[in-house]
Amino acid sequence: MPTDTENVRFRGKTGSDLPTVKTALMTRLGHRPSRCGLRTKPVSAPIKNWTEPIGCWLPNLMADMRRRNFLGVMGGAAAWPLAARAQQDEVRRVGMLWSGEEQYPRNVKNRAAFLHHLRDLGYVEGKTIQIHERYAEGVLDRLPGLARELVALKVDVIVAVAVAASTAAHEATIRIPIVMVHAGNPIGAGLIKSLARPGGNVTGTTSMLPDVGSKQMALLHQVVPSARRVAFLSNPSNAGTPLTLQGAADAAKLLGLELVLVDVVARQDFEPAFARIAQSQAEALLVMGEPLIITHREDVIVFAAQRRLPALYTIGSFVRDGGLMSYSINFDVHYPRAADYVDKILKGASPTELPVSLLAIADEVIE
Repeated sequence: MPTDTENVRFRGKTGSDLPTVKTALMTRLGHRPSRCGLRTKPVSAPIKNWTEPIGCWLPNLMADMRRRNFLGVMGGAAAWPLAARAQQDEVRRVGMLWSGEEQYPRNVKNRAAFLHHLRDLGYVEGKTIQIHERYAEGVLDRLPGLARELVALKVDVIVAVAVAASTAAHEATIRIPIVMVHAGNPIGAGLIKSLARPGGNVTGTTSMLPDVGSKQMALLHQVVPSARRVAFLSNPSNAGTPLTLQGAADAAKLLGLELVLVDVVARQDFEPAFARIAQSQAEALLVMGEPLIITHREDVIVFAAQRRLPALYTIGSFVRDGGLMSYSINFDVHYPRAADYVDKILKGASPTELPVSLLAIADEVIE
């Protein structure tokens, strides 16, 4: 039924009274009243039955409705391509946090592999995706500040290489998704709850192997069976060290070897560390591959050569730089997988929903 504000009335069947439609009704409907006003002249003939249409003259009202509907459709059609183009043309920003050196050959190679796979996934650097990189150059104390820089840039995702960079990124943000790359012992570092269910803003790949230290020690003993005292050079501040150290210690015990622990946590620690190794009369050397030691690898290689100390390294590139032998994880497979994680996150996946990949393909290199 019409309401009082509409005031629509029909007085009798003679048709002498025309329906009265208040301006308030048209205004409430969102239309302007007709400029010509409502027709007030009586209808020439009475209405024969109530099914017969009543001749009301509201040309401007109907014209306004048609015009507005047309403009609404046209406006929507025009706006949709703009929104679609904005979404298609959006440049996504990816931060990359490296513990090591920008020009280190292995980093150059791995960065290229990461970008190559992003291209395979449809991303074009500089057009659909921007890469913002920060390198600590082996000075791990710089990582927290560099991570905060990436957060300030409001990147969409942070790719953190190795566990130290992953830890720094995680401390800088719990909101931005983080893709860790070959992070050693991410559970022990507090980055994830489990491989299957990371449980936070961190996912990615890990090279965590509980027996890698024991295999390295076994290989060193196989190559130098006469060595009874082995020095282990490592950085105790690296979250991946305890797992490797435990494996090496267990293997040394089984083989009847003495393990001499030598720590470095900063650049100035290397000369005292070399002196301690010499004083211990170690007959072999096991060197853990991690950002600080990688940055100063030339010093380590030269020391081992001068002392004629058989050394096994946990990074294959040490051998290419002059080291004797290595037993390490193949890190090459981690970077294309990291690109897969970035792709899924940029398409809306949550890190919590993406299980961590354990990629542990070992490489054994002997010069």
